[in-house]
Amino acid sequence: MATSTRRRSAAKSTKGKKKLTPEQRAEFAEKRKAEVQGLQEQLTAAVVEFASSEGWAALLKKMAQRSRIMRKYSFRNSALIFAQCPHATEVRGYTEWKTRGRQVRKGERGIRILAPNTVTPRDENGEPQKDEHGNEKHITIFKPISVFDISQTERAEGAQEPEGEPAGDVALPEINGKVQGTAPAEFMDRLTLCLKSLGYTVERGHTAPADGYADPATRTVRIGLDFPEAHAAAVLAHEAGHVQLDHTADMAEYRQHRGRMETEAESVAFIVCAVAGLDSSVSSLSYIAGWAGKTPEKVQETMVEVGQRVVEAARAILAFTDPDEDQDEETGASEAADSEAEAVPVAA
Repeated sequence: MATSTRRRSAAKSTKGKKKLTPEQRAEFAEKRKAEVQGLQEQLTAAVVEFASSEGWAALLKKMAQRSRIMRKYSFRNSALIFAQCPHATEVRGYTEWKTRGRQVRKGERGIRILAPNTVTPRDENGEPQKDEHGNEKHITIFKPISVFDISQTERAEGAQEPEGEPAGDVALPEINGKVQGTAPAEFMDRLTLCLKSLGYTVERGHTAPADGYADPATRTVRIGLDFPEAHAAAVLAHEAGHVQLDHTADMAEYRQHRGRMETEAESVAFIVCAVAGLDSSVSSLSYIAGWAGKTPEKVQETMVEVGQRVVEAARAILAFTDPDEDQDEETGASEAADSEAEAVPVAA
């Protein structure tokens, strides 16, 4: 229902627009191409900074603190949002804010992101192009659109009180801090349920010298004995990260890429635990420099891939441990027209 509403809004915003000449379309396309390139360069610069142990740790804390952004946007766009608006806590398109009773303040500059949009290429006769099997081709293109943080909006006159104001920053423990205390109520049970959905059972037993492990042969996750409850929960979240990321599918590949996979699993565990209010440690970040890449471009490619895997795995586990029904993923199509028409564009 929300999607159809947005589409109607987007359609309305195109009424009365002057049809562009071929020259104007070419100029617009060239400007858009330049802006996309500029956003890609901005993303590369941001991700290269994240590739240090300290930078990645800081990013994980920000993603846990502002989990509404992480659950809605891709890693790529989350990075662009934080690079342009470090204090962002909840980000939506112009029209979506209007449907929620908030208005973007006049003069506010949009946060530019790259929205995915699936299109069907057409031949010179305007017919859809087809592949070798006779099926229509579909390609994903990325167009720059504007979104806005809640700090750039204000309650619209006469608007009803929203269902719930978004939470701001939450206090998080220092990464690499010692896991202490008790686990949140039902947290272990919900992690166990998540693993069960992936075909794994959870048991306690001897695991020395490791704190825990996932055994793909028996489809079992084992957590060590005599751990404080909080530590056991953090270890379980780490192993759930491994299973959700499919690291257990090929143990030879795990051994070959252990540094990257441990960073992925510990990153997922930190986000999941932090959202639950649980102190968790991340101890494998020193591996990053060894596998991220030698050039800025390769580092960006690797870290965006790793970051997106972490985001998707964390979302999947959070669906069990901290379900949030108000999390529509980005699409680009619904907000593109409104963003271009109504938002103040930002130079890349």
